[in-house]
Amino acid sequence: MAAFAASPALSHGSHTHTKAAPKPVLVLEGEFVATELRGRPLNRAAQAPKATLIFLPQDGVSGSTGCNRFSGKLVRGGEDSTRFGPLAVTKMACMGPAGALERDVLAALRATHQIRKFGGEVRLLSAKGRVLARLQTVSARVETGPSLYGKSWTLVRLNGQALDPQSLRPQVRFDGNRISGTTGCNQFSGTYERALGKSRFFRLMQTERACLAAVGDPMAVEAAFGAALSKVDQISLTANQLTLKSSTSPDILVFEAGD
Repeated sequence: MAAFAASPALSHGSHTHTKAAPKPVLVLEGEFVATELRGRPLNRAAQAPKATLIFLPQDGVSGSTGCNRFSGKLVRGGEDSTRFGPLAVTKMACMGPAGALERDVLAALRATHQIRKFGGEVRLLSAKGRVLARLQTVSARVETGPSLYGKSWTLVRLNGQALDPQSLRPQVRFDGNRISGTTGCNQFSGTYERALGKSRFFRLMQTERACLAAVGDPMAVEAAFGAALSKVDQISLTANQLTLKSSTSPDILVFEAGD
């Protein structure tokens, strides 16, 4: 709501205007699933393809078209303009309902000029204000939160075992939808993605050198760390402790934040 200051008495027929307070920047965070595209309700059955949209820190976005994954950035052009910048999209072939959903999702993202949030619903609007898509919250805030980023996380417990602080311990760092770090021996990198409440790491690549250390067995730690990381589908963050775990195995990785 615009705020107006009380004006003093005016003389000589002159007058002044009080500038309206600027509108607050729309803060978007969390994961949302599409429920409607161009006025058409989407199939909500469990087996039907789902399109998701995740808002990340620093206006990053990622999600799923119902077939392929995408990532990019929001572009803000003023108080009433928020668009999607160029999107990087994987190139898996999409047939049937998933292919049709992908075409509609990408068309809606390209045509979006405004984004509005009403409680747990996000609406993507055209330049003329027409609703292109409605999305409902899956999680009001991405579980990892902004504090996941900008830090180096050092592994302190591997599958229930505390690691010697004098040993070469794995470290990870998150940057948007990218993850990188060291296994304690080799460097690695990959893609971090979250969809419908599940977090996963894809396309993990690492260097291949042999390592020896005065304390501990870095090769054994590397093997166990890599195996556990490939199974992760749950992330939790409390204060300066990050926990990565699997819903299908007892593997668990516990990290503490560094600089």
